[in-house]
Amino acid sequence: MLIVGLRPYAFAGLSVLMCAVALGEPPAKPEEAKAKADVAAYIGSDAITLQELDAKALKSNMKLAQSLYDARKAVLDQVIMERLLGPDAKSQGITVDQLLSKRLAEKAQPVTAADIEAYFNANSAKMGGKTQEQMSDQIKSFLSSQREKDAKDGLLAQLREKASVKITLEVPRIDVPIAANDPIKGGKDAKVTIVEFSDFQ
Repeated sequence: MLIVGLRPYAFAGLSVLMCAVALGEPPAKPEEAKAKADVAAYIGSDAITLQELDAKALKSNMKLAQSLYDARKAVLDQVIMERLLGPDAKSQGITVDQLLSKRLAEKAQPVTAADIEAYFNANSAKMGGKTQEQMSDQIKSFLSSQREKDAKDGLLAQLREKASVKITLEVPRIDVPIAANDPIKGGKDAKVTIVEFSDFQ
């Protein structure tokens, strides 16, 4: 047998493999490797899983839970848009992004000089003393982005309704403990609880 081009460490790895085969040690199964990857720690033989840690972290950290939800919601909207526009884009011989840009251009109204002036007049106190001419480009960019987002949200809503899309991704919620002597208004079994803190000074 002729072996050409193997580096010294390749022989070392081959030797280890041959020893393992000679000793009859079976290679790790894919599911076993995955199971170990999902474990964060062991207490003896008792495993602490990543799912357990995630559940606890999300329950105790509302900001983290909201950030995760926002990220998932954004990706979910993108996937829904891609799948629903995919067949139409394919039939036109263009990409989904190209079709989306085309649809948004049809929906989003261009920003006019009157729009910029109206926005500047309504928000002049927030302009830091700058003139309308100085802020014109920034205002136009902001209004264009806002209108594109509104057009995209509207298109997505139309596509969902037409395709009977059902969203099951749950919004993060936090349990608000209510003491027996706390004043309440409305049903005790309401799904949403609003807590109001007032300063009477």
